Amino acid sequence: MAAVEEAQFWQAIGILIKNYHALNKKIFEVVITQVKKQQDGRVCESSAEELAKSLKEDPNKRTCTGFTIGFKLLSKKLADNILGTGIVDFEKCLYECQLGSDSIEDFSVGLLGGEFQLKSKSNTNWLEFVLKPKLISWSQSKQDEAKVKSLGLVNVEKYNDLYKELKQRHSKRLLEHWKTVQESTDPLKFIYEDLAIAAYLMVLWSQTQSEPTAFADLGCGNGLLVHVLNAEGYKGYGYDIRKRKLWSLYPPDTQRSLIEKAVEPNNFRLDFPDVDWLIGNHSDELSPWIPVLAGRLNINYFLLPCCPYELSGAKFRRRNTKISAYQDFFQYVTKVSHECGYEILQDRLKIPSTKRLALLGIRRKASKAIEDLEYFVQEELRKYKTGDAEIKLREKEESVRNCTQVDKSIIDGLVFKIFKLILDSNEDKWSGRLPMRQIAQALTKEELSGIKSECGGIKTLLRNKHEVFEFCGGDLIGIRTPKPTAALPKSHLTIKKRSCFFKLHHPLGCPLEDAECSFIH
Repeated sequence: MAAVEEAQFWQAIGILIKNYHALNKKIFEVVITQVKKQQDGRVCESSAEELAKSLKEDPNKRTCTGFTIGFKLLSKKLADNILGTGIVDFEKCLYECQLGSDSIEDFSVGLLGGEFQLKSKSNTNWLEFVLKPKLISWSQSKQDEAKVKSLGLVNVEKYNDLYKELKQRHSKRLLEHWKTVQESTDPLKFIYEDLAIAAYLMVLWSQTQSEPTAFADLGCGNGLLVHVLNAEGYKGYGYDIRKRKLWSLYPPDTQRSLIEKAVEPNNFRLDFPDVDWLIGNHSDELSPWIPVLAGRLNINYFLLPCCPYELSGAKFRRRNTKISAYQDFFQYVTKVSHECGYEILQDRLKIPSTKRLALLGIRRKASKAIEDLEYFVQEELRKYKTGDAEIKLREKEESVRNCTQVDKSIIDGLVFKIFKLILDSNEDKWSGRLPMRQIAQALTKEELSGIKSECGGIKTLLRNKHEVFEFCGGDLIGIRTPKPTAALPKSHLTIKKRSCFFKLHHPLGCPLEDAECSFIH
C-alpha cells in the first residue's frame, strides 16, 4: 500500500468524525453538539463547518493548532445516547476519541511514517479489521460534495428517538399480522422501512409546520404506512388498485381509510376534499405522476421514486447514461416537479432500500399556471409514447412471472441445457463453475426472451431450481452437491415428493443413498 500523506490522513479523520456509525452497527448516527478550536494559545468557539474546512486545508495555511469536538452517538436500540469527545491535534497529526460508555472503548488514530497508528486499551481486533480498512478506504476516496446528505431536512436525534418509539409500539403486532396472512414478502424490511418513513414524515411535518389536514398515499400497497400514521393521530387515506390481505387485519378506522381504486392520472379524483398532502412511497408507475397530481390540486407532496417509468406508463428511457439508471430517473422526476411549479427539497432517507432518495414539494410558485403544467405533460406524452394509446399503468390482476406460468417441458429443457454446460466445464463432475454471462451466451435469443418475459430471467430460473444449482459468489453458477437430510434445516425439507434430478441426469448418479436423499430414487 502507498504511504498515506498528511492531507489523506485528515480527509479520513474528517469522514470518521461524521461517520462513526459506519464502524459500529449499534450506532445510528453521529450528531456534533459543540466545536471549539485552539488558536494562538486560546480556546474559542467554532463550528462543524469551520472544522470541516480546516481538515481539508493545506497544513501550511492553517491558522489553528487543533479542535475539541463534543458529539452524541445516537443508539439504535438503547434508550440513552452516548456522549463523546474528539480531539484533533494538527501538530502531532493525531485524533483521539473519548467515549463516555463502558460498552465502547476509547481509541486514537495517528500518522507516522506514512502509516496509520491505531491505539486502544484492548480492542485490537476492531482496530485492525474494522477501523483500519475503513481509514485506508476513506483516505483514498474522492469526496462527492454534491451528494445529498442523509436526513438533512430533519432533526436526526428527534427522528431516531421517534423511530425507536414507533418500533416499540407497532413492530410486534405488525409481525403477528404478517404471520396471520402468511405474506411472502420480508416482514422486517417492509415493517421497519415504513416505520422509518412514518417517523421521517412526522418529524418533517412538525419542523416545517406543515402537518396535513389529511394525506393520501397513492399506490399504498399493503397499507402499512397509512395504518401507522393513522394510529399516530394523522388523518389519511390509501389508494391501491388491489386490496391486500393485510388490510383486513387493521383496525376498522384504517380499513375504512384504504380504498381499492385505480389511480388513473388523467381522470383521477380524490374522494376526500380535505387532503393537502400526497404521498408516493415506492409507487412504481405512479412515481412521475405524484408531482403532477399534487400540482393540479395545488397541495404538497412527498415522493420516494422507485422503479423507473415514463408518464405514459412505459419503462423509463435513459436521458443521461453517464450516471446510474436510478439517478437518471430521479433527475427526470425532479424536472417534472420543477415543471409543476414546485420549489423542491431533496433528502436521503435511512431505510432498508437502495431507492431512498426523496423529493418534497412543500411550496408551489404562484406564477406557475395549471395550463403550463398540462402543456408540459402533453408534450412529454407525445415525445415518449408511440401511437394514441391511453396512459397504461398496472392491471388489477398482477401477472405471475416466477416460472410457474411457463410450460414445464420448456423449463425442464433449459435447466438440463444449463446443467450440461456446467457439467462439461470441468473434469470433476461436481466442481464445474460458469459465469452467468457465459451461460446466457450459450442460450438462443428465443430461449432468453422467453424466460425474460415469463420468469424474470436466467437468475430467477436458477434460483427456483436451487436443488440443482448454486450461486458461488460473484456471477459464478455451479452444480449443488446434494446434502443428506440430516444436515438440512427442518424448514428446508421437502421429503420424497419429487424425483431426484441427480439420480436421473448426473453421469455419476446421486452421491447419497436412497435413505439419505430428500428426493425419490
